[in-house]
Amino acid sequence: MSNPKFTERLSVGFTPDQVRRLDEIARVRARKGEPLSKADIVRASVEFYLLHQEDLSGSRKAIAKAVEGKIAEVDTKLEHLDTKVTTFIDWFQTRMRK
Repeated sequence: MSNPKFTERLSVGFTPDQVRRLDEIARVRARKGEPLSKADIVRASVEFYLLHQEDLSGSRKAIAKAVEGKIAEVDTKLEHLDTKVTTFIDWFQTRMRK
């Protein structure tokens, strides 16, 4: 924990299979010239997980869900306005033919 950015510590247990997969990721990254410690991999994994939680305020998933909701709202309003404009144009054309 030499990096001052990481001020909180948490102890987490892993299965042997999880440790094997962490070791494999670290080995592949090192071979590609991107050495990472298991702690770095776990931090990146947790960050990825948190960013994709829709019930966590400020996560990408939550923001995307909010934007989707706004788009649906705008779409509904546009459909309503389209119906009103079409009705008005039909009414106006009928009046002009008389």
